[in-house]
Amino acid sequence: MQSIAMKMGIRSIKGKWILRAGKIVVLLGLFFLFSAGNALASHTVFVVLSSEAEPYRQAADALTASLAKKDISTREFLSDTLSGQTPEFVSTTHKTKMWVAVGSRAAAYLSHVLPKSALLVYCMVADPENIGLENGRKNITGVSVTKPVKEQFAIIQKAMPDLGAIAMLYRSSSIKSMTTLVEVKTNLPANWTLEAVDVDRYDSMADAIAELYSRDAGMIWTMADSAIYNRATVNSLLLSSLRQQVPVFGFSGSFVKAGALLGLDANPVLQGEYAAALVVEGLEKKLLTEKPICSGVTIAVNVVVAERLGISLPSVVVDKACNVGAH
Repeated sequence: MQSIAMKMGIRSIKGKWILRAGKIVVLLGLFFLFSAGNALASHTVFVVLSSEAEPYRQAADALTASLAKKDISTREFLSDTLSGQTPEFVSTTHKTKMWVAVGSRAAAYLSHVLPKSALLVYCMVADPENIGLENGRKNITGVSVTKPVKEQFAIIQKAMPDLGAIAMLYRSSSIKSMTTLVEVKTNLPANWTLEAVDVDRYDSMADAIAELYSRDAGMIWTMADSAIYNRATVNSLLLSSLRQQVPVFGFSGSFVKAGALLGLDANPVLQGEYAAALVVEGLEKKLLTEKPICSGVTIAVNVVVAERLGISLPSVVVDKACNVGAH
């Protein structure tokens, strides 16, 4: 009897230890799970906006809201307040490894002043390659406000199914411009012809634009290239568009609002949310490995310009347009 009682006692003790051990394992599991889930909470992401323009503000707010769901805090700055000087917090704040640039100006600035160890995510950038964001440097990635040339041509085909030729400006002295020209030729629809005008062969941009509109083309296609397009060039191109009754495909929403028939437009909220996803992944991996992506980009149309040009856009295009511009 005593032996049986001792065995029962031992089993009881073992049972208690097993139960306690099980509780400890569960508690440890919950602890590590909690720690892992809140590991990102110790991070503060620095967000630099190119300006307080509404699209940038919308993107920044969407970014902040998405990161807040992961308990990641943010601090905001305007690039104008930092431009021309290296911020003290770059050299003194070692814990801040993640930065987000909203807009091209902020992205260009940060890519030059941040140490190579810093992680940089950008969004709302029209031409990331031109400002050095896609030069192979590690720990830089983001979301651009463009689409591949092939997808752009598909949009144009839906909007103008009877189109037979497009014209474009390029610079033979620019590697980016020549690369784009090759991409255009490669993806040109079989029933289209291309009229390409080399700006470098003319005395002025005005002469190049005049030559562009003298070509037999049903649409002028533009690309995000600061070596060709600035505010003056865009205004001249759009003024000639109305005079010559030849529509323009714009590479940005502001381009379409200014007078292009249709083009691309970035959804700031989606851009901010995609950027937030890249930030979270970067903080978890402690490096940025994702290639830059083209997301949050939609179609923009200007119905007023369409009326002035006497062009009837298919409802399938207008109905899907996120931004219907008015000039």
